[in-house]
Amino acid sequence: MRIPRSNARRPPPGWVAAALTAWAVASVQAAPTLRVLVYPVPGLFDVHDDGRIGGTGGALLTKISHASEVPFEAESLPIARAWSMLLGQPQVCVLGMARTPEREARFQWVSVVSRADLIVYGRADAAPLPHDLAALRGKAVVSLRETATASELRDHGVAVQEVSSALSALRMLQAGRVDYWYSHQIVAESTANAAGGPAIKPLFTTARIDGYMACNLEVPATVIDKLRQALQRLRRNGDLADFGVR
Repeated sequence: MRIPRSNARRPPPGWVAAALTAWAVASVQAAPTLRVLVYPVPGLFDVHDDGRIGGTGGALLTKISHASEVPFEAESLPIARAWSMLLGQPQVCVLGMARTPEREARFQWVSVVSRADLIVYGRADAAPLPHDLAALRGKAVVSLRETATASELRDHGVAVQEVSSALSALRMLQAGRVDYWYSHQIVAESTANAAGGPAIKPLFTTARIDGYMACNLEVPATVIDKLRQALQRLRRNGDLADFGVR
């Protein structure tokens, strides 16, 4: 018995290969891009008009990308927004996060990127203070929102004014709207050096703190490993020395 030949047209030669190629290209294009977030700090992470991030921190981002061979988009956001994105979006990392017990299980900790002191700053004419945060009770104190310094002040009973940018904190101190600024050393001194204005001075140090590159739990392990190896290599080469890591 003969089987009638189908009248359906056969796909032209190479059709299957072309379809698979198109599918593969679409899959690559659809792959989520890693985003690396930093905080706006004048002199450290300067944002240009075209969105590029400059300063010494911007140069470090470029080195991390080249050394890891991991493409990513860098963006500068206020700490509260960066924190929200790190928690809620799967392909996000933040540069310079303090590693605390309550945060330990919530993120992947790639490697240390900075090491500096937490310092209480005053204006140039500020009188000496006891080396205790409790001495700031009843004083006008500013700190960055969603930071370890702000939390520590609250824990010591200090009614801290929280702001979203280091430049705002600096200007408040310089203008006499607050008397003290409790800050990460690199953040405060980079901002003061870049922004200028009346001098500020360190009054006392409370602790030394490490800043890490931290990533959402859904960032692939292969990406985390490449970033970790890159940062370790940059550390050996001295590229993290300006950030206190040797």
